[in-house]
Amino acid sequence: MNLVRASLILLATTAAAFAADPFAGVEPAVPEASAVPVDSSWKDNLLFRKEIYLLWAAGEDDFEATDRVYSRLSAGFEIQKKFSTATKTVASVDYQGRLVYRDHVLPTAADPMGMDAERWTYETHNAYAEFHNLLGDPGRFSLRVGRFYLPFGLNAQTDTHGTLLQLSNDRLFGADRDWQVTAYGSASEHLDYLAGYVFGAGPDQKLDGQAGMAVGRIGLNGDYLYERGLEAGVSGAFGERVDPHAGIDGPIRTWRLGADLRKRLDSGIGPFTLTGEAAAGEDEEATVWSGLAQADWLLPSRRWGAAAQYFYFEREPAGHGHGGGIDERASATLTRYFRNDVGNAALHWIALGLERQLHTPDGGEDTLAMVQYYRYW
Repeated sequence: MNLVRASLILLATTAAAFAADPFAGVEPAVPEASAVPVDSSWKDNLLFRKEIYLLWAAGEDDFEATDRVYSRLSAGFEIQKKFSTATKTVASVDYQGRLVYRDHVLPTAADPMGMDAERWTYETHNAYAEFHNLLGDPGRFSLRVGRFYLPFGLNAQTDTHGTLLQLSNDRLFGADRDWQVTAYGSASEHLDYLAGYVFGAGPDQKLDGQAGMAVGRIGLNGDYLYERGLEAGVSGAFGERVDPHAGIDGPIRTWRLGADLRKRLDSGIGPFTLTGEAAAGEDEEATVWSGLAQADWLLPSRRWGAAAQYFYFEREPAGHGHGGGIDERASATLTRYFRNDVGNAALHWIALGLERQLHTPDGGEDTLAMVQYYRYW
């Protein structure tokens, strides 16, 4: 009986001990903020990349004389810096430029900046600052100031500075990039916007009294791209610009309306991407029409790719019959990729290209064969 009573007392004492808080009265030790090491440097979020671009091209009659082969050789760099807090990126700056040598220039759409360039020239591709989430909810309103792709059509979200095939803006506006102040963000649950003031400085980055242009695009947001492989939008531009290739001296009163569509189709042999752009407008009351259709294919390993493009541009003669004409071309490329990152952080390839000039404003139609080497790392 004494054993039973002793056992009950022991169990009751043990239960009471477990019921009590063994850490009662113990204060947790909280390290002081100064005890947490902070290692911040101006090199944080700083990216520096290099670029090599080599291109050779020849027309039907140029292969017999090697001194008539077009060469475009360039070396460049890109530097990008992001400014962030512990939870978000508040601003970023980017500069991308290259030193270019050209010889025996041919009028190829693969190098629109080379039409009237000097043999040696320095080109600025990007030079801008971005300020993120300035107003409203995150993603609603950000601002980009500097030189970048025009906010018209698909070019604003398509980096073509290293590819043989270009989109429509080079012909529509004389250049696919310009100095600008552009806002961008989410317009609604399904739509994004780009809207800004563009200097209209043209390929020579020239101020000649032009008032500049209001340019913008409304398009499907990123959910459609990531979930359905679909991009689509409508664009508009209105104002004044300069363009030495338009055959019109001084500021050109310009308006454009455009629509674009791009759809990715997945298959067992790799994705196919179909692209279309169309635009209409006027330059000094001279009607302008433009259309582009392109198909791209990429092997699942991302080692081989091919593309074909048809482009049409027509401008009625302006003033005393100057600046008009038709530019119609069909092009194809075959590319061997050595490096082809999804985010374009590192690119390395050799490409073969063929460009058939069906009509040109000066009547000098030709068929061009091209070899390109490109590396960005």
